[in-house]
Amino acid sequence: MLEQKIRRDAKMKIKNYSKLLAFPLGSITAQGFLREQLLRSKEGMGGHLGELEPEMIALPFVDRKYVKLWGDGDQAGWGAEISGNYWSGLIELAFSLGDEELIKKVTDWVNAVIKKQREDGYLGTYTQENDNPFEDYNAWGTACGMRGLLFFYEATGRKDVLDAVHRCMLWFCDNWAGDKKTSYSGVVIIEPMVLCYRYTGDERLIKFAEEYSDFLCEHDIFHVSYKSFLKDGLIFNSEHTAGMGTHSRLPALLYTATGNKEYLRASEKILNRVHKKATHITGSPVSINEYLGPVYSTAETEYCAYTVFSQTNYYLSYISGKSLYGDRLEETFYNGAQGARKKDEKAIAYLSAPNQIYATKHSSSAYWDMQVYAPCYPVACCPVNAVALLGLFVRSMFLTDKKDNVYANVYGPCRLNRGDIEIEELTEYPFREKVSFRVKRANNNTLFLRVPAWSDGFTLTKNDAISDEKVNKDGFVSAGKVNSGDVIDIVFNAKTEVLRIKDDFGKRPLAIRRGALVYSLHIPERWNAYEGSPNTPLPEGWSWFNVEPIFEEADCPDYHERLGRRKEKTCWNVALSEKLSPDDITVEQCDCEGYVWENPRIKLRLKGYRAPFLCAPYPARTFEPFGKKQITSEELDLTLVPYGCTNLRITYFPVKK
Repeated sequence: MLEQKIRRDAKMKIKNYSKLLAFPLGSITAQGFLREQLLRSKEGMGGHLGELEPEMIALPFVDRKYVKLWGDGDQAGWGAEISGNYWSGLIELAFSLGDEELIKKVTDWVNAVIKKQREDGYLGTYTQENDNPFEDYNAWGTACGMRGLLFFYEATGRKDVLDAVHRCMLWFCDNWAGDKKTSYSGVVIIEPMVLCYRYTGDERLIKFAEEYSDFLCEHDIFHVSYKSFLKDGLIFNSEHTAGMGTHSRLPALLYTATGNKEYLRASEKILNRVHKKATHITGSPVSINEYLGPVYSTAETEYCAYTVFSQTNYYLSYISGKSLYGDRLEETFYNGAQGARKKDEKAIAYLSAPNQIYATKHSSSAYWDMQVYAPCYPVACCPVNAVALLGLFVRSMFLTDKKDNVYANVYGPCRLNRGDIEIEELTEYPFREKVSFRVKRANNNTLFLRVPAWSDGFTLTKNDAISDEKVNKDGFVSAGKVNSGDVIDIVFNAKTEVLRIKDDFGKRPLAIRRGALVYSLHIPERWNAYEGSPNTPLPEGWSWFNVEPIFEEADCPDYHERLGRRKEKTCWNVALSEKLSPDDITVEQCDCEGYVWENPRIKLRLKGYRAPFLCAPYPARTFEPFGKKQITSEELDLTLVPYGCTNLRITYFPVKK
């Protein structure tokens, strides 16, 4: 493994208290429908955002151009964040796909960036002449770019790239002190500090990172220090959701280099609290105007939050060795994150919600255009993070340990190929519950398989022999030592669940989950293209989209327009019986062809009821099930599909009176 080789070459002992280890980037490549999604991203936003938004994405690190946002002020740090996150994500996408064209593209960017390094070691978007007051943004944005360079080093072993990052980190150690530190964004520099330490063993980086962490504890106006994480409670509407997702990984990363268990406990405690109190069952952290808020049916999620919490859960997967972080990765990726993507990968929704019957310029409770589907926005943070999520998920699929054992952390079609280990994972998971592993090459490595928390038992076979192994305390089951030619199959028992959602408004709607997937009533949609924001002119073939429901004629009240009754409605105004049982729901396995997110492989059939007095207050907000119980009329046959197969939907259902 690359990390082991570096340690031998450097003849140094690098502290690493992680229970498991990550495989270097490129060791795991996507197959099946995951590969198709990555290829669609290459042809869509992933491969073209740098052309759509060159000043924001392609140029900051190379030309050190300052980026203008809503106002007239130059903000180099914002450009660094967006550019750094894009290229970090594209590097992961390129090597997780194994695509030579994309690998050349990211290589050219890396080469151009490291040529811009100043003599004093600084490598970012600022110039020596620039007296920009946004010192905090400097560290934040540079951290995003350096993360990408370290990913590239993982995949290629190019020492000149590692040396460039190392020199940059030492520049921050020497120059980022005292009043230059602030209490929010800049502390993210800890992430590349720790990652760089793993390859260099330079204790100066960890000393600086701990000092910065202590500084944050003393000047913590945003409650994102590890000492704040150790406290109870959440402060809604004051903590930026995506910022929380990023900050929550920093203590755990420090733990890997120091062994201070308070750091790890802090990360785990805040992540558990956010997941319990402020996350939809779709794995979507709530973002009310981008700030952390309580769960309710129209509570939106900023796309950045999907990615940054997934990144953090990936780190915690191998740092803690616990399976629950793999559960959360799948929950987010296979549900909420897919439901906010146009299936051709040419647009995403900046904000999306479980109950969403419109996605237009006027449907969001936040900024005017944040629910439309677009390839870029005046602030391009969400599109670049949408690109980054794909490669991240693929590289999180397998983990290892210091004995070269292998851990299947999240499931989906992929291939692990590293050193003397090659394993092909064949599956239609999460649409089917069977996952098969074909061992192409191994040397008595033990294979551990994550058992999802939702699984009501499982059957594990090795070369057709049934195993009686039990799940260990971390949530994994051992398939024993494996060698070339071994075939391991695991079939999980998926149960259908009818859940009562505990929202903060006492409405207690119902939701339905089966296995790894949450199910929604899909609302047929009409995509209306338009030019979008004048701040983001698009070339031919690219558009913004207002997404509206296709109406059915019916007699329906419309209180918003105050027109009495109107002769139209959508298929969304339905309620479910509070006595609904899993036994009342029929599972239909579909053997259809085509892309999985466009052609559902599984559907649920059940009875519902027309709720004629439910109305959507368009254009103010998307649909909220008013009241605890609804007056209903005729019984309906309903078909639910996976949340990720929808763009407009109802997921939290009101209860019939």
